Amino acid sequence: MEENRRGSRRSDAFRIGSLAPGVNAAEIDCLVWDQSETGAQIEVETPDGVPDAFVLSMTAYARPRHCRVVWRRGRKLGITFVA
Repeated sequence: MEENRRGSRRSDAFRIGSLAPGVNAAEIDCLVWDQSETGAQIEVETPDGVPDAFVLSMTAYARPRHCRVVWRRGRKLGITFVA
């Protein structure tokens, strides 16, 4: 069994989001599977286009979060929120 190394408990999110990879770059749609105060697990259609750092927006009401990729497994990515 794989060891859980998360710093805080994650809860199911199942939300649509978008990644802003940088200035003048097209946003990338994603699905947020679960999230916590410190990070999330997301899925994208084409993982090769996702940079190691980006801004994640999940809803019109939540503030965008700066993120860094911690792991990649196919179309799923583990991310941590950066201050």
